[in-house]
Amino acid sequence: MAHLWLIGMMGTGKTTVGALVAERLKRPFVDLDTEIMLATGRTVPELFAEGEAEFRAAESTALVAASHRSDSVISTGGGAVLAKANLETMRATGVTVLLTASTDTIMDRIGDGPDRPLAHSRDAVAAIADLRTAVYLEASDHAVDTEGKDPLAVAEEVLACVAM
Repeated sequence: MAHLWLIGMMGTGKTTVGALVAERLKRPFVDLDTEIMLATGRTVPELFAEGEAEFRAAESTALVAASHRSDSVISTGGGAVLAKANLETMRATGVTVLLTASTDTIMDRIGDGPDRPLAHSRDAVAAIADLRTAVYLEASDHAVDTEGKDPLAVAEEVLACVAM
């Protein structure tokens, strides 16, 4: 299977579900936001304060580095699919599973804290989702709706997508 790349909007459960899937597959789990923070010594909001381009460059660097690791479950940032090079890397090194949820569910999960620089309102999240939905669908090999589901149930659905 190589890598299992989890893509989708913030708050869809990529980190939570990714850790569960990695445990079941007995593979390493990589959270790209954590990798970015470790590599740069700055938080995601701090990088965004310097400009989204600064964050996206760090995200692409982390994604390429993750692609060179042993077979892993990798939780990407919501915007990782926006760069064509990132998509090419994910496609060349594994399978992508899109996790989805409604805007209301996403807002319930992430709240309105400062940790999500692009999610300052429900309307902002809805606008991002509208812009990215087609890209997510094109980038994904499989999709799993997380709406109203326990993370363990979502993890089982993801595993069913990639069962060989």
